[in-house]
Amino acid sequence: MDYFNIYNRLSGIYAVANSIRETLKPYAEAIEVFQQNMRGILEAVAEKTKPVRAFIILGEHQFTYWKPLNADNVETIVSISNINKYLAEKIDDKSFVDYVGLCEEMLQSTLLSGTNKAILSQSVEAMNMGLYDLALVGIVTVFDGVLTVATKNDDTSIKKRLNEIRNKMECLSDEEWELLNDSDISVFGMYMTWTETMKGFQKRSEFKNPEEEPEDLNRHWIAHGRKTINATKLDDCKMLNALYGLMYFGGAI
Repeated sequence: MDYFNIYNRLSGIYAVANSIRETLKPYAEAIEVFQQNMRGILEAVAEKTKPVRAFIILGEHQFTYWKPLNADNVETIVSISNINKYLAEKIDDKSFVDYVGLCEEMLQSTLLSGTNKAILSQSVEAMNMGLYDLALVGIVTVFDGVLTVATKNDDTSIKKRLNEIRNKMECLSDEEWELLNDSDISVFGMYMTWTETMKGFQKRSEFKNPEEEPEDLNRHWIAHGRKTINATKLDDCKMLNALYGLMYFGGAI
């Protein structure tokens, strides 16, 4: 083997590589500066988008929410592992959601028939008594009735009627969206969490074995008496929030 020849070739390759390294050195430094700048930009963007991420998480857990989130709430929502446990504690915090005031406001809605006003009042009483399953059925019934009135559509398909509400909102101009804004209401947050809540709520089941019962609140399973998982106070509050969102976008509140 000609070791001398191999050595010369390797030396040549090393020299070329070293030359390339020296040539690219200014660019490497520029790339490093760019990477550092981008890291800072991405960190800043991540920080600023935390409230959006918090609303997304609330929506994924079917918690329609409309108030601007403060920094402490945002940090907790985006970092906590058990969001439902956190929400179960927050529903008794009137600064988070005042359910007494909320229900009084909803009972004034022109979208409620006399019967549905009575059902909503009785459902809230049942919830306060710890009768969460009964309350949930009642609130779902009221939700269905309000949806029919809001869309002026007697179709039994919840998906079609919900799509009418969404289509109405998506066709609003920027100016019309601005008019909806209020100091106490984040319309963007409400719409994001409400539409996400409705994804699981409207999902249809054929009730064929071995069909698995959804963990999410699902109108089909509740309204048809197939739900076997006991409701909680949080479930009832989630439905009240969803009803409020429906009334708001239905134009009554």
